[in-house]
Amino acid sequence: MKTQEITLMKEDILSLGRAVSSAVAELGRLLGGDVNASFETVEKLEADINARFFKIEERCMDLLTEHNDFTAKEVRTLVGSTLIAAKFERLADHAHRVAKLAFWARQDNVMPPAELAEMAHLVQRMVDDTLVCYLTDAVERVSELVQRDSHVNYLHDVVCKKLLSDLGVQEQEEAQTRTQFLFCARYLERMGDCITSIARRTYFIVTGSRLKAEV
Repeated sequence: MKTQEITLMKEDILSLGRAVSSAVAELGRLLGGDVNASFETVEKLEADINARFFKIEERCMDLLTEHNDFTAKEVRTLVGSTLIAAKFERLADHAHRVAKLAFWARQDNVMPPAELAEMAHLVQRMVDDTLVCYLTDAVERVSELVQRDSHVNYLHDVVCKKLLSDLGVQEQEEAQTRTQFLFCARYLERMGDCITSIARRTYFIVTGSRLKAEV
């Protein structure tokens, strides 16, 4: 019975991760200037993700209190899955913040830097790949996934350098817009960090060991 309950809990994580992926995909379309992209969609998904997270957290706590015969890996799976769900919930929060700033920019007919949309698309692919690692115990893919976060960091540095290059000589309105995009870049960079944390947590769940920092 407990094995089935853990499987159901992992399926809940899958649904949560897919909702996050959808939110980030919609965010990417907003940043890319897609006129059909909707901030309201991201907002609704973020609310749904929050609700899913609380249910997963409660399920994990209930399982831990109802059984006293878990194996070490099962304990790692339950505790680790709660932490993974929290990271996914944080990802959705960041996506919502960036989507709001992108929506305001669209209202002002301002196009965000292309690097922001590229960061969002990369983050979405990382979310999808992290879900595969989590569901299939594919720890051999974790190192490569962690390394891909460096490209998110690179794009963050590129867009920040562009936005800060002549910020002090801009008109006040344009300077404020650039500052908003700097926040977007920072939130997207943190999203990459969240996914890296999920991948590392998956590695620990499966192996019982920590992924080496230098990998």
